[in-house]
Amino acid sequence: MRTKLASVPYTDSAGSLGGLVLIAALAYVIGSFSSGFVVGKLYRNVDLRRVGSGSTGSTNALRALGPGAAALVAILDVSKGALAVFMAQLFVPAASDWRPVAEAAAGTLAVVGHCWPATLRGRGGRGIATGFGALLFIASPSAFSALLFFGAAIALTRIVSVASLSSVVGAFVGYVALGALGVLPFHWAPLAFIVVCGLIVYVRHLDNIRRLLAGREPRLGDPLRS
Repeated sequence: MRTKLASVPYTDSAGSLGGLVLIAALAYVIGSFSSGFVVGKLYRNVDLRRVGSGSTGSTNALRALGPGAAALVAILDVSKGALAVFMAQLFVPAASDWRPVAEAAAGTLAVVGHCWPATLRGRGGRGIATGFGALLFIASPSAFSALLFFGAAIALTRIVSVASLSSVVGAFVGYVALGALGVLPFHWAPLAFIVVCGLIVYVRHLDNIRRLLAGREPRLGDPLRS
């Protein structure tokens, strides 16, 4: 009886929906912390939005600030996604039917906050690192399949945008395949997170896709373009 009563607020009550809204709002705030902007300003007083691709992500930080700063930006961006989902897990009991939904909502809004932070007038990153951090807590096996696709693509092309877009495919294929094999329990919410955030990543990479089609997308090691 105690377990049944504890699960009620997270299944059918209006409070559960309010809780999801609160989790999503907090996740957006977490995602909106622009690691690249802060590191750029502290490291060399550089606004990453005004150099290179204009992104505040680790790839632009690598070209503008160097590998040390880029690694720090990547770690912080991954941590944002992980923290947002971990927060949802703290708020919603593991036995609740709302747990996967809360995780997916938190991960998605963290990515939205990273890409379109209110503090920087909507000019953020591409969403890959933050989405990966969220996926680590939402569906860890598919996060590793995304990493595998990323690594293979970067080894073959040395183009970060190709690797980033490939990782989205890797996350989707990994989740569907591993779910079908019974390696991880299939649920619509994590799949929706992968699809929605994957679409966001592709939208944020439209300029990169145009440059790829035109043969002008820079490779790792190429000089910074203004």
